[in-house]
Amino acid sequence: MRAAVISFTGRGSRLNRRITEVMTQAGWDCQGWIQEKFSEEGDGLKVLRESLGEWTKQAFGSCQAVIFVGACGIAVRAIAPWVRDKLRDPAVLSVDEGGRFVIPLLSGHVGGANRLAADLAAVLDAVPVITTATDINGRFAVDVLGAENGCVLSDRELAKQVSAGVLAGETAELFSDFPVDGNLPAGVKLAGTGEDLSRMKPDRLAVWITWSSRSSERVLRLIPRAVVLGMGCRRGIPASQLEAEALAALEEGGVDRRAVRAIASADLKKEEEGLKELARMWNVPFLTFSREAMERIPGSFSSSEFVRQTAGVDCVCERAAMAAVLERKNGGFLLAGKRKGRGITTALAAEFIRIQTGEQK
Repeated sequence: MRAAVISFTGRGSRLNRRITEVMTQAGWDCQGWIQEKFSEEGDGLKVLRESLGEWTKQAFGSCQAVIFVGACGIAVRAIAPWVRDKLRDPAVLSVDEGGRFVIPLLSGHVGGANRLAADLAAVLDAVPVITTATDINGRFAVDVLGAENGCVLSDRELAKQVSAGVLAGETAELFSDFPVDGNLPAGVKLAGTGEDLSRMKPDRLAVWITWSSRSSERVLRLIPRAVVLGMGCRRGIPASQLEAEALAALEEGGVDRRAVRAIASADLKKEEEGLKELARMWNVPFLTFSREAMERIPGSFSSSEFVRQTAGVDCVCERAAMAAVLERKNGGFLLAGKRKGRGITTALAAEFIRIQTGEQK
C-alpha cells in the first residue's frame, strides 16, 4: 500500500516528517514531499519539483492514500480535477499543520480514509473529524465491510439502498459463503449462506458475500478478490482470444470475473505479450513461477507429457494458479481444474478466506 504526504510550511513540514514516519512504521510505503526551502539533509523527504496539480495527479494514479498537511481548501482545489468515484478514488486526508484535526475528505469507506484518519489521529493525539452518516449514527456500513475484507461491491446503487435502509432503522440480512468471525455490528444479522437466499423475504434487500456470478436484483454481492486464474498457451495467441477462454472458464465455474486478483503462468511465459496484455486489461498482476516452484506445490494435478517436455512441469495452469494462491500463506484449493480450448489451458484456484466483522470504524 502506497501513501503520499505533502506540506507547504515549515511547521507543516515537521508534521509531514512525523506522519511519514508513523505511516511507514504501520507498514505503508510512504513518501513525503516538501518545498525546497524547508528541506533538511537526511530527513527522508523529497523536494516538490512540479506543480501541486501535477503532483496530485501522479499521487492519485499511484497511491492508495494521499495526505495534505495544511488547509482543507488547498487539498480540495488540488484534488478537484482528479476525483472520479468512491470505488476508485484513493483515501484523501487533510491534517492541519498544528496536528489538531485529521479530516478524511474523500473515499471514507471504500478507500479506508475514515479508518486511516482514526488511526493517525490516535498516534498524533488529534481529533478525527468523521462526517459519513453511518459512522456518526453508529450504523452498519456495507462498503466498509467490503473494503476491510478485500471485496468488490457488485452494484453501487444497491449498496446505497442497503445503507439507506440501515440508516432508516431496518436490519440488513447478511448471507456468507465463507466463515464469519467477530461480533456483527448493529443493523445487520447473519442469515445463512447463499443456499439460504431463497428464504429471503421478497420485499427485503440482502447482502451476500460470495464469488458466485449468480446475481439478483435485490441482493448486493460483496465479491472477495481471492481467485487466481492460471493460464497456459501457445506462443503468440492474442489477448482477445485469451480473454474469451478466461471468461468461458469463469462462466463454467460460476465465478464472477471481479473475484480474480491475479493471472498466473510459468516463467517461460513471462514475456508472453497476450498474457501481459490480458492482465493489463483486467487490471490485475501477471505472476509467473519457475518449474521448481510449481513442482513443489502439493496436491494432485492434471498431467500432460507434452506439457512436461515443453514446460518442464506436467501442468502449467493448475500448478501456477495454486502457486499464486499459496504465496499468501492462507492456504487454498483448486476451484476449477484444467480446461482446454484453442491452444489455451485455464484453471481457477482460490484462497481460504474468513470474513472479519465487528465495530465499523
